[in-house]
Amino acid sequence: MELIGQDINGYKFLSFIGEGGFGSVYLTEKSGEKYAIKIFREAYILAEHKRGSDNRITREIDVMQNVSHPFLVDYIEHFFLEVLNIKHVFLVMEYIEGQTLRKLIQSDSISDNEKIFLNISEGLKALHTSNILHRDLKPENIIIQPNGGIKVLDFGLSKLLDYTSITSTGNILGTFAYMSPEQITDSKHIDFRSDLYSLGMIFYEILTGHLPFTARLVPEFIDKIKNEPPIPPRKWNRSISNHHENIVLKLLEKEPYKRFVDIEELILEFYQASVSSKQIQSDLTPRFVLRTYDDLSVLNQFKKDHPDKHLHVNYPVNHQFRQKGLLKLVQKSEYTTLFDPATIRLAYDTYTDVKGLLQLSYCPQDYSVINPAYLSSSRKQKEYVKLVIDEQENLQADILTSPYHYAHNTNIVPTARRNPVEEWFDLDIKLLKESLDYRNNKESLHQKPLFAGICINALGLTDSQYKSELLNTYAAIGCDGFVIYADGINKDTTEATLYHYITTLAELQKYTQKPVIAGRLDTLGLGLICVGITGFTSGAARFESFYEDLYKAASDAFNMYERYYFPDLLGTIAITRKDPVRLQQIVNVLGACDCRYCAGKPIPDVIKPSKNTKLHYLELIHEEIDRIVSIDSVEQIDYFIGRVNQAIENYRKLSMVFKPNDYRHLERWRNVFSKIKEQYV
Repeated sequence: MELIGQDINGYKFLSFIGEGGFGSVYLTEKSGEKYAIKIFREAYILAEHKRGSDNRITREIDVMQNVSHPFLVDYIEHFFLEVLNIKHVFLVMEYIEGQTLRKLIQSDSISDNEKIFLNISEGLKALHTSNILHRDLKPENIIIQPNGGIKVLDFGLSKLLDYTSITSTGNILGTFAYMSPEQITDSKHIDFRSDLYSLGMIFYEILTGHLPFTARLVPEFIDKIKNEPPIPPRKWNRSISNHHENIVLKLLEKEPYKRFVDIEELILEFYQASVSSKQIQSDLTPRFVLRTYDDLSVLNQFKKDHPDKHLHVNYPVNHQFRQKGLLKLVQKSEYTTLFDPATIRLAYDTYTDVKGLLQLSYCPQDYSVINPAYLSSSRKQKEYVKLVIDEQENLQADILTSPYHYAHNTNIVPTARRNPVEEWFDLDIKLLKESLDYRNNKESLHQKPLFAGICINALGLTDSQYKSELLNTYAAIGCDGFVIYADGINKDTTEATLYHYITTLAELQKYTQKPVIAGRLDTLGLGLICVGITGFTSGAARFESFYEDLYKAASDAFNMYERYYFPDLLGTIAITRKDPVRLQQIVNVLGACDCRYCAGKPIPDVIKPSKNTKLHYLELIHEEIDRIVSIDSVEQIDYFIGRVNQAIENYRKLSMVFKPNDYRHLERWRNVFSKIKEQYV
């Protein structure tokens, strides 16, 4: 039956608007006012609503007609009519001009997602206050008006309708995609929290342009709704605030009790003052950061000899229980202390053999290891972050570090459906965002810079896609600096890996203008400073590289040899304490060191006690950095290449001590820094 042009119950049918999941919609006019009429077959109505008479259907629609709110479409009236001998329900609604939210999402033309989300929420609140569930909340049922207002359509109708009888009239995935797990399982026994899940799906799509699950077939999609966690919104849109992401993920919890209690709680949470990120002035001054280990007497002596020298230290938190004197020293104002939270170690079962780790407040108490599954819930993530940051605050950290872990942890084996590197990477990003939120919302921490802890395998940076994702993700977060540890940076590192490692750090600092500190490096760190990176950490002639096996061992790993720093060789050399023949051979060719800790001393006294080699290293490494700072920045790479060339020549002069393979790494450094100069300067 053609309806256009007809007059039914006083409504003149002007045009066809469209077809939805369970009926057709027409534009009509009555008494000079425009209305939309939705028409659907009575056969679509659930059997329990058709028993006896039309009265029950009428009562349900009457309840919906009594709800009035600026963000809800008004139901005007309804009537029954046979069309082609088939009984239909005619539902009259106010006519709303505008576009569906679906069309705006598809055209990527949403200008104010917060306003849209809040308006939908306020409309939903009015429904829930009237004891009405929407049951079919989705972008197709939301109209965005030309003035920016919104109207929610079709509320309550799905309570009356039997979807099994109408799959041919619409896109069934469009219906199921926004259903809560419990609605898919048993649609008759749901409460208001089911609408909250649907709202979460909509907000997710508004923020990302995607659904939180990917599937080729409807059954697969439904299975993921019921059983799999959503893809974190930040995977699609790096600019999403942590506050918004947490709201979305809470709305999308599988269990209703884990969502918001009601729409009111959600709105209050959304309106909660979202503390703006704290703008802390970045300090890009080149620096060496000493990774401490039993260095109390060394630092006391060094400060006595260099009272005006401000020192930067990296203190592992698990040492606080047995190196209390050192802790007290580095808490003084003449030190800038960056604590290593030791969270990397908690991902390996060997932590249970380290007393200092077991005493940390955030160490698992049930022999669990920290992994993405252990920290899968928002509650656990927040608790973990709070404990890690509070520990650093209690220790009087000058710079806070977010909890971080080794992204390429080999204890979790990848499978066809699981990518552990991606899981670790994503977890640490989330923990960083939670750390920033916690810092920003705790008044005592407002002035504390917070650095992102990053721990990766350097080889992965040769993959341009991985390198790009790392840079794009971390650059968008807004932390105050970065501490980056990379497994695989040592004297055997290939030129390709070394190049991509250095350029990754350099680009991160260049484009964020936030300090980047390279973790556990040898004198390659001097080259990084010449490229424009703020600094590097190392022990005093020890702890010169990072590798995963450090954390697979129960004890603190450190060099069993005395290592003596030779600026002319651009590195430290292992010297046998009892028989320092090698040191004598080198001194015979290159000359003796004239620093205050070596000048005029016989060879045995230069390395005894070991405190002396540490003091020697600290004095010279700071002099090295001061020298670099004094050189014009455009000439610093040339300076470092010149230092490398001179070191290679010196190694060749010492052929009785060293083989060519002992300085092959310097040749690789020369090639890499020459390439960097060619491409970046």
